[in-house]
Amino acid sequence: MGMAASQARYLGLTARKTNVEYEGQQVNQARTALANQSANLFNQLLTLQVPTPPSTSDYTTLQYSYEDGTNAETITNMSQLVDDPDGYNYLVTHYHYADVYTGVQSNKKNPQVVMDTAGVQGTVPQADVVQNPDDNSYSINGVILTQYDPLNANQKNNFDKILQNYPDLSKEDINDIFTYTDADGLMHFTTRTDLDNAVAGTADANEYHVESGVPTYVGNCELSQYDPNDSVQKAAYEQICKEFPDSDFTNAAVGDIYTWQYQGQTYFACKSDLTNSAISAPDPARPTENQNDLVQYTAQDIKTRVERQERAFVDLDENGRPYSIRYENSTATFALNTETITDDDAYNDAMNQYNYDMAVYEQEIQNINAQTEKIQQQDRTLELRLRQLDTEQEALQTEMEAVKKVIEKNIESTFKTFE
Repeated sequence: MGMAASQARYLGLTARKTNVEYEGQQVNQARTALANQSANLFNQLLTLQVPTPPSTSDYTTLQYSYEDGTNAETITNMSQLVDDPDGYNYLVTHYHYADVYTGVQSNKKNPQVVMDTAGVQGTVPQADVVQNPDDNSYSINGVILTQYDPLNANQKNNFDKILQNYPDLSKEDINDIFTYTDADGLMHFTTRTDLDNAVAGTADANEYHVESGVPTYVGNCELSQYDPNDSVQKAAYEQICKEFPDSDFTNAAVGDIYTWQYQGQTYFACKSDLTNSAISAPDPARPTENQNDLVQYTAQDIKTRVERQERAFVDLDENGRPYSIRYENSTATFALNTETITDDDAYNDAMNQYNYDMAVYEQEIQNINAQTEKIQQQDRTLELRLRQLDTEQEALQTEMEAVKKVIEKNIESTFKTFE
């Protein structure tokens, strides 16, 4: 039984030693993986670009300017000309700021457009107006006009409605106001002056009628039809049409253009845009609330950069610095002012970017250092475990040798018994 126990003990120690050796291999492999991770972090550290702070010299330039008697001109570029046939030595780009009459398009939030029945002004082409030489009566498209009769309730109701929108008609002599009903049953009114101008071929005749679905208000601002005889309105209207040629506004009939005043500024909109906003309210019980944006227009003086490029003769001093300039198509020579200009906004933007890049760089360094410290801590733990395994293996080896000697003695004593 002693020999069997020793053999069993030896086998157990051998198994434990094998396990210790296997665990040691696993620890070494883990340390190798950690070493690879540490090497990758070091390579990542090497690839980091250290941010460079901006220099003010990179954003500082020499700027040349002059006064031409009207504007303060600033030169942005001077390109030297070689063998110019007219003797000019530079192609110069310069600019100044000036008020430029400009059309402006914008969207008015929740415009609160009100649609109502109102008087509307239209025009009748000259060719459609005829005067009968026999009785001096007028006709439009073959329909004979009659004088306005205020005792006719229908005529009076229509005319009074028109007067609300065109009060100047009340200044006309009642005998000079005429009315007619077109083929669609719509009653129209016009004046003798308008009819005579059309017959004479000097202007189309103005006519007035009552129409439903007419835009009357934008918010608290009362609408009126665009008046092409108003020079201010006409200038604004033409500028808007020039700058927005493809808009619904430009393609609308003149009679469908409406204007209103808001904070001292004249605004324009076409009937289709006004109608689209008016019918867009989601709650029919509140037709002026939460309407879609209204496309509105105005024209105003806007300070604009006006830039030109032209040839010039530039005089240079002994240091090669320009001190005077004379442009082509002009005999005037202007003295140049030289000043050092630093683009503070660009420099500040660059400095902000540098600060951001530096913060990112430092954060990357901190992240790498933190990961490296974590790897080192894991490696120290594994190293300690490996030392423990080495100690355990030495102890197992010592015990195995002792057991082996016991087994050898047992074998020797057993076999000597039979000699």
